[in-house]
Amino acid sequence: MILDKQIYIESAKFLQNLLIENNINCYLVGGSLINSIRDGGILDTEDIDFAVLSDGSFEMINLIDLFKKHLDFFTWISYPNLLTVYVLGDENKKIDFFKFTKRHLNYYMFDMNWIHEKICSFQTFKKCEVVLEGKSFLTVYRPDIFLKTVYGDYSIKQNKYKNLKGGDTSHSQECVFYVDVDHFDKIDFQVENLKNFFKKITVKSDLIDLDENKINIFDIKYINKFDVNKYLFYKDFTNFLVRNDVNFNDF
Repeated sequence: MILDKQIYIESAKFLQNLLIENNINCYLVGGSLINSIRDGGILDTEDIDFAVLSDGSFEMINLIDLFKKHLDFFTWISYPNLLTVYVLGDENKKIDFFKFTKRHLNYYMFDMNWIHEKICSFQTFKKCEVVLEGKSFLTVYRPDIFLKTVYGDYSIKQNKYKNLKGGDTSHSQECVFYVDVDHFDKIDFQVENLKNFFKKITVKSDLIDLDENKINIFDIKYINKFDVNKYLFYKDFTNFLVRNDVNFNDF
């Protein structure tokens, strides 16, 4: 049986929602994410890939136990760090769930052959949605940066999206921090906190020549100027540090 694409997409959406509803962080990644970003949401890959984030409390057996309760019409093959799901027995259309394990503040694909493939910590601060075949999927913040880090120039179509050497990570190691002049007395503490995530922090006091291609972070003073769901604010970082019990400089 050849699975209808609409059923395929709806199944992937159902599975992601199932994980999210059970407090399992699950993000669209891989070639299917490239299709959503680069190709106008038209699926053109052999499978749909998800990253499942594990901070030590989650194991793939938890995923299998969950699926056994809900997936009467699904079959799957399990590996130590990967679960492949087939909908209605169609092995040509699969849905892969890859385990990403937390190491310090970032998450890395567990398979050592893919250890370069990581989700930077700042990309888990905010929810981001992309569209694939008319359905909305949750993915990491700034998926363009994630894809560039893993695949390099992902704008060029490839038969297989595998880059064992990894992409250029320089663009994800620095940020531009916009601080209001009234808050300059706090800048030392703030920059020290941002060093948890970035090797280089450039501080600016105005919004002139804002580069959307860079990782831009805004002081709370700018919160009324931007969509809080689209942009990163300094409070997102401090909230993350508190949640993850990371020592940081308070002020």
